[in-house]
Amino acid sequence: MKKLLFACLLFALIAAPQALHARNKSFYFTTSDSVQLYVRMAGEGKPCLFIHGGPGSWTKYFYALGGSVVEQDMTMIYVDQRGCGRSSSSPDKDYSLARVVQDFEELREHLGYAKWMLMPHSFGGTIATEYAYQHPQRISAGIFVNTTLYLNDALESYVTNGARLLGRPESDFRKAEGSIGEALNGVAYQLNQNNLMYKMIYPKKEMFDQMNAVMDTTLNWDFGSKVWDFPEYAQDFTIKSASLKMPVLVISGNNDLSVGPNHYRLFKFANATYRPMDTGHCPYQEQTAAFHKHVRSFLKKVKS
Repeated sequence: MKKLLFACLLFALIAAPQALHARNKSFYFTTSDSVQLYVRMAGEGKPCLFIHGGPGSWTKYFYALGGSVVEQDMTMIYVDQRGCGRSSSSPDKDYSLARVVQDFEELREHLGYAKWMLMPHSFGGTIATEYAYQHPQRISAGIFVNTTLYLNDALESYVTNGARLLGRPESDFRKAEGSIGEALNGVAYQLNQNNLMYKMIYPKKEMFDQMNAVMDTTLNWDFGSKVWDFPEYAQDFTIKSASLKMPVLVISGNNDLSVGPNHYRLFKFANATYRPMDTGHCPYQEQTAAFHKHVRSFLKKVKS
C-alpha cells in the first residue's frame, strides 16, 4: 500500500472560475493557506471528486489506466492532494486530516457545486469518510473503490498475505515488541527481492508493469513521507461510516491482497450497494467494462 509513486508530464493552465466547467480543463487552485493544488476536470454529468490513495500518490494512475471511462457519465474532478504529485507542499507541513478535508471544501465552494459525489480509491477511503462525516450535506453519493476505512486492518492483511506469498511464517516478520509498520516493511522488502510485489495488487504482472509505466519519482512525495506523523489517519473510520446516510457503492476485489479481500465487510454504511469483483486492487484497470457497468447502474440511484 505504501509509496506507490506515479507521474506524467504536466501541461497545466490557469483557468478562470467561470471556465472551469468545460470538458478537459487543468488548473491550479490556491488554498487559504497558500498551497497550490493541481486540479483536472474531465467529462460531463454529475460532479464527482476523485480522492486518490497512496498515501501520497496522485490522480493520474486512475484516469490513465482505465478509470477515465466514468467520464462518460460524470464530471470528474481530479485533485492531487497537498504534498502529492503535481501539487505543492504545505509551507508549515500541515498534512492533517482536517486540513485535507478543508482543501476539498474550499475547492467545492470555488467551483460552485452545492453537492458532489466522492470516489475514493485505496487509502483515499479514510479521507472520503471523514469528509462526508464532516460535511454530509455536501455529499450526494459515494463510490468507494477498493478502499480502506481502517488502516490497521489493511496492514495486518498485507503482512498475512505477503508472508503467505513468500511461503514463510508470519513470525519471521512479526517480532516481539515490533510494530505492524516494521512487519510491513519486512514483508514488502522480501516481496520486492523475490519479484512478487505485483501479486499484492494484481493477479497479473502485466497490469503492474502498466502502472509502473506512469511512474515518475520526481513528483512531490511530501505528504507520503509526513502522513505517518498524523495519527488521526489510523483511526477506525468504519465507526463513522455508520452515520453516513448517502447512497454508497462499494467495489472490492476478491484478489486484492493490499487492503484485504474481506476488508469491505467491516464497512457500516447505512445505504450501501456492494459489488465484489474478481480483480485485484485496481478494478477500473483490470476489468474496465465491468467496473463501468457497476458505476453506471449505481448512478441511476443518485438523485442529485
